[in-house]
Amino acid sequence: MCQEQEIESPHIILVVGQSNTHYGLGLDAVLDATQEGIYQLGRFGSKSDCIILAEEPLDHHTKADDRIGFALTFAKELYQHQQGANQLIIVPCGFGGTGFIDNRWNKSNDLYEDAVCRVDALNAQYPEGSVVAILWHQGETDAYLGNTNYQQSLDNFIVNLRADLHNDSIPMIVGGMVPYWVNQDADWQQLQQILKETPIRNSHLGYVDPEVPFIIEKPDNTFDEIHYDAAGQRELGRRYFQQFLLLTE
Repeated sequence: MCQEQEIESPHIILVVGQSNTHYGLGLDAVLDATQEGIYQLGRFGSKSDCIILAEEPLDHHTKADDRIGFALTFAKELYQHQQGANQLIIVPCGFGGTGFIDNRWNKSNDLYEDAVCRVDALNAQYPEGSVVAILWHQGETDAYLGNTNYQQSLDNFIVNLRADLHNDSIPMIVGGMVPYWVNQDADWQQLQQILKETPIRNSHLGYVDPEVPFIIEKPDNTFDEIHYDAAGQRELGRRYFQQFLLLTE
């Protein structure tokens, strides 16, 4: 049974994509501590479908010990910016090694429908609440498997997801893949460019550039080269928030 939380008019943050939504090695008990007022929709065991404190690692499909994503940093920045005016609920839906090409994130696919259903459940529970942001970080699977239709897949996803969440202007932000990994293959660089140009093709949309204002790197880029580490994830979270401000203020 879920423990009741005193929540009114929550702002909902949907986090979707693959492992770089949550797979940064190096969880820090201080830097990644919980914060009152920031919750998540639980996914596992007795806390499934319960509103619980947002604690790293968040309840993404493929959560792993000692690894974090960018969502909690983003939420902390937003909560501070709003001066606690609204409680936040993160809906973590990342799943490692998934994409459009393997039929996981297209409309009617399992991960797509899971994300929509979880947000719908929150909207029903908190009709006075609202989805304030969709944070998307994905591309590696489609790059690796050679999805030549990635741009159309992504743009369809954006239109369909907003429609299914009943708001075609929800601020949405997409993030760029690890520069060190991307630079190893010209096709991967082309897919990164598709991500970068997504705001040109879609309204109310921002792009988190992992190379601006500086390149997000690791002490050893060859270790787990496809993933950001925890420090990189926190930097991503700050950049996601800056894009959110550009879209909303």
